[in-house]
Amino acid sequence: MSQVFKLFRLQQIDIQLDQTRSHLFEIIKQLENDADLQQAQENYNHQHQKVNELEKKLRLIEKDVEQQYAKIRESEDTLYSGHIKNPKELKDLEDEVKALKRYLQVLEERQLEVMIALDEEKKIHNDLERDLEKVKHEVLQRNSRYLGEKTELEKEIQRLENERAIAVASLEPDYYERYQSIRVSKKGIAVSRVQEKSCSACGTTLTGGLIQEARAPSRLAFCPSCGRILYGG
Repeated sequence: MSQVFKLFRLQQIDIQLDQTRSHLFEIIKQLENDADLQQAQENYNHQHQKVNELEKKLRLIEKDVEQQYAKIRESEDTLYSGHIKNPKELKDLEDEVKALKRYLQVLEERQLEVMIALDEEKKIHNDLERDLEKVKHEVLQRNSRYLGEKTELEKEIQRLENERAIAVASLEPDYYERYQSIRVSKKGIAVSRVQEKSCSACGTTLTGGLIQEARAPSRLAFCPSCGRILYGG
């Protein structure tokens, strides 16, 4: 088996390895791509915080309302206890009770506004929670599929790397070093097959002598245009 054929075979293995590794890289990128999940989580967290703030605000208002009722009861108990005889003091206390009740009305209106706002925000919160669970489910299904593909690709890469090691071991060092040098400079393609009297890599028409040289088992022939190793088959 000629060294040129072995180089051509190595080229085929390397192309398969490059393609498989590229595919694996894309799979890994997809597995790491959780932008949709992050956005859904951020939306939910933002809404959850908004609901918590409104609930806290409602609790404070409810406490104010309760305290206001207590003040009104205390003032009314004093007003109707019969202990106060002075007309002016009675009048002042009546005015105080009226003022307390007016402020109670303000507090209850605020309480109602917050309750309505909270109810609306809770509906949005529930919708976002459902959206988040849906995205989580979709990501789980997608990643499960990608993980399966990733495992198969890793097995294929291991198989190809083993095959490549065997191919490299069968090559003379000088041939392999030349192959590697050209492969690096020619975007991964070091060996070009002769097809229809042309270089399959760049399309340059080859002379009859060069084609015969490319078919020789014991020497390397190079495309005069792209510089790749020619394999005449």
